[in-house]
Amino acid sequence: MPPRKDKKKARRTSSAIQESASEKPWPFAAGYDNCPEVLESTPLTVKGTIPLWLEGVLYRSGPGTYDLETESGKKVHIQHWFDGLTQLHRYEIKKGGKVSYRSRNTSNDLRERYQKAEAVTGVTFCHRDPCKTIFNKFFTTFKTATLGGPPIGGTNTNVAVIPTPNFPGLMDREDRSLEEKSATGGKRKTGLRNLVMNTDGNVLQEIDPVTLEPIRLFTYGDIDDSLSASNLAPAHPCVDPETGEHFTVLLTFGPTAVYKVVRTRASPKGTHHEPDLDVLAEIHSPRPTYMHSFAMTKRYVVVTHWQCDFAAWGVSVLWYGNAWESFKAQDPNIKATFYVVDRDRGRHVATFECDPYYAFHTINAYDEDDDIYVDLAAYKDHTVIGDYYIDNLRNEASGKSPQQAVLRRYKLGKISKHAALSALSPKTPPKPAPAEVVFQLDESINFELPSINPSRYLKSYQYAYGVNRSGVNKTLIYDRIIKVDLHKVAKGDQKSSAKFWIQDQCTPSEPVFVPTPNATKEDDGVLLSIVLDGRSRTGFMLILNAQTMEEIARAEMPKGKIAPHNFHGMFIPN
Repeated sequence: MPPRKDKKKARRTSSAIQESASEKPWPFAAGYDNCPEVLESTPLTVKGTIPLWLEGVLYRSGPGTYDLETESGKKVHIQHWFDGLTQLHRYEIKKGGKVSYRSRNTSNDLRERYQKAEAVTGVTFCHRDPCKTIFNKFFTTFKTATLGGPPIGGTNTNVAVIPTPNFPGLMDREDRSLEEKSATGGKRKTGLRNLVMNTDGNVLQEIDPVTLEPIRLFTYGDIDDSLSASNLAPAHPCVDPETGEHFTVLLTFGPTAVYKVVRTRASPKGTHHEPDLDVLAEIHSPRPTYMHSFAMTKRYVVVTHWQCDFAAWGVSVLWYGNAWESFKAQDPNIKATFYVVDRDRGRHVATFECDPYYAFHTINAYDEDDDIYVDLAAYKDHTVIGDYYIDNLRNEASGKSPQQAVLRRYKLGKISKHAALSALSPKTPPKPAPAEVVFQLDESINFELPSINPSRYLKSYQYAYGVNRSGVNKTLIYDRIIKVDLHKVAKGDQKSSAKFWIQDQCTPSEPVFVPTPNATKEDDGVLLSIVLDGRSRTGFMLILNAQTMEEIARAEMPKGKIAPHNFHGMFIPN
């Protein structure tokens, strides 16, 4: 947009203003530009000193393409941040403090489909087609319902949300890339056996951990036929770091929505055998809900059933062709629900209710005595999803800042009492009890894209890290990395509970905590974040001291290379 005119600039011609605007584009819009692939490992320029113990690979995932051009020259615009075509990023921190980078697009078949059709086709998360007629909607619904959707193959879908290591039952690939074998001397340097990408559907994508090449797509139905009809699964699985068990919640649409709490674990016969898969519980509800994540403790799975409900039993997704338009408006009279499932007994043992809210992300959950505590980043309602349309986020002059989340803790009390009562009538769902709000951060200390020390996962903990919007910079999304001392918040001290990192005209991504080896303090470690530098229209990998929130080092991208705003990351240490 042209700069705002003042009296001294009133005489400048419109062409001069446009020239000035092109010289200094809005620094925060670069995060929504197309990001070219960097297929070969490329060294980055390191400033500062990377700790000697910090070696491994940071994976980042998210959208990388929003605008396509067809052979005929027609422009195809992907409307929403969540629908951008997937790109994966790999930052390798090597011995001696050297860093290299590469990236790859992993939905090229979908890209080609859009280009060939000269439009965004198929069911998306938020893409709206104003030219669809009622007849076309009906025909698409009828065709999909009677004949089934197009087969998923190759890279014909977006699986962009979060990378997950060591999915049970995926064998170590004997045809690992020559580059990996050469880099490791034929031996594996990390505990990474395989790498799988997750999204908000019953589909996963196996990825080569080094080259980032897509290997195959598969579903939970490929593991167990009874799950073939399931429609959705939270993009964030829960993984027990001690047992290696993977948990998810599969939703099947219908007049009564069915949520299946599923545990997948390696076969006792070894990694060359199909995994063991158990359905721990089936929960029936009149509300089919979009859930991006859920929670787990050492003893329980907690299905966080907030409000973001599909209309018409989920068939509305086929009618509109996207999830966003198919969501019902929030109903203040419908409670949000927590379903508690016993991991060992495989039984729905308790249900809790609270006032309606919406969330993308749970932060952590843990057992303490006979209670469960669940921390999450809560929104007033799911209309926040509509704030992330690309045209809004690119709009310097009148773009709307998305609704902000607050960190909130819920207490689900006296679980054994509820479990005993539910055991008396095993065929009847447990009677709901009230969930207690223990505390929440003030709205001015907004909090999203959470991270904690992985050693504290499923345990009581003190520190949570995330991103925050300060309101200082003219950006529509977050511009700070935040550290929250939950012990201080629990005592009522919100003022000194948060520390921040911020740099002018920079947009950080979700921070990933990497603990110092043999650390005795929970916050002894570093935070890794990929930062868009709007001033130079490039980016860098930021390394922060997690205790002080001060910069230790950064690895700068080559000039002209930008890692766009992405969703989530994961660090695999050597």
